[in-house]
Amino acid sequence: MKDELERCVTMLFRRKGRNELSEKEFLFSASIDLHWFPPADAQRLLDICRTEGLLRLENDYLRPDFDMASVDVPVAFKPSRDILKSKTPRKPKDVDGLFPRLMSLAEKGGMERRRFISTCNGLQDRLDVEIEVAGMLVLREEGHEVMPLVDEAAGLVSSR
Repeated sequence: MKDELERCVTMLFRRKGRNELSEKEFLFSASIDLHWFPPADAQRLLDICRTEGLLRLENDYLRPDFDMASVDVPVAFKPSRDILKSKTPRKPKDVDGLFPRLMSLAEKGGMERRRFISTCNGLQDRLDVEIEVAGMLVLREEGHEVMPLVDEAAGLVSSR
């Protein structure tokens, strides 16, 4: 299954002609451009590739962590749906914890989960900040005390 994952990553990067992609570019290519998967499954593919150590996040860009030159990808390559069932991905350490806790705080404060996520995504795009920072700004705007989380968020963001 790892060979098929390597083919997926290689195809996505070769198609763009670059050795780095943003997460959005990766997801957009896998779902919209190539019609491989719906967006949620494209996210799962990304999570599996990161868990398997095929991709690393460096300066907000995904980079392959293997030699793509040694991977042969057929012209009409399309991954099987079984690739998404190969493993239950563990969340990468850098996305574990803080944002789900922020979401939980928002819900406890009466904010609907969907609205919180939507507001965070909009703020993240507008301000070009990490999702955790956007989440903290949304919570602060809603009257929550977020100062105790600032050090954790700063450490998380700076480690990316």
